[in-house]
Amino acid sequence: MKKRTLIIAVFLIYTAGLIAQTANTTSYQMFNTQMMKPKRGHEKQFEDAVKAHVAKFHPKGAYDARLSVITDGSGSDGWYLWSMGPLTYTDMDKTPAGTTGHDEDWDKTVDTHVETYGESNFWKLREDQSYTPANYRPERVDVWLIDMKAGMGYTFSDLMKKWKAVWDAKKYPYSFRVLSNDLFSKKGNDVAIVFSFTKYADFDLDISWRKDYEAMYGAGSWDNFWKVWNECVESTDEQLRKYIN
Repeated sequence: MKKRTLIIAVFLIYTAGLIAQTANTTSYQMFNTQMMKPKRGHEKQFEDAVKAHVAKFHPKGAYDARLSVITDGSGSDGWYLWSMGPLTYTDMDKTPAGTTGHDEDWDKTVDTHVETYGESNFWKLREDQSYTPANYRPERVDVWLIDMKAGMGYTFSDLMKKWKAVWDAKKYPYSFRVLSNDLFSKKGNDVAIVFSFTKYADFDLDISWRKDYEAMYGAGSWDNFWKVWNECVESTDEQLRKYIN
């Protein structure tokens, strides 16, 4: 009986510690995203309505909101992405949604142009694996949506840290941001890598990434990187997005 009581006491102390730790853990950046598809022929009205709505109800800060259209790749059949943040779960309890005027404005000015809403997700920035240029507010992004193989999370994180070290050293003019889907997804959208760019011609530029990587980690390390990548990654969807606001 004493042994059982001791085990219960230890469990309660451990659980309380986790709760306290979670309650104090707010130093992270997270983005709430929502997929939307406007009615055919209503794209311009939809974009203008969202921009006006953001100007009224989404000031800079936790509720800063941006709208992007998926121009190429997975989801380029008319989908847009609404993104709000960076924020925390605590911020989600205080969003403009539900406040006086907000929902009515959305329903009357935006929703009337929407054909369908897709899924919503929470994406947490892995700051220890990301490189963000100064004054980061990209015009376009190249997003890799990654389905991870079971049990390979730590190995994949090590790969991302190696990439980050190169980007930190070379200060490339583009972003390299790694985010984790904070919700379980049977679709396999576990991790996203976001590269910024300004125009398609940027893809023709050689930023000597492979050369710089091998200068840091040795000859053949680039090919070995992709070998380990394939051991970690089940599949990848890629999409290019253009920001509307």
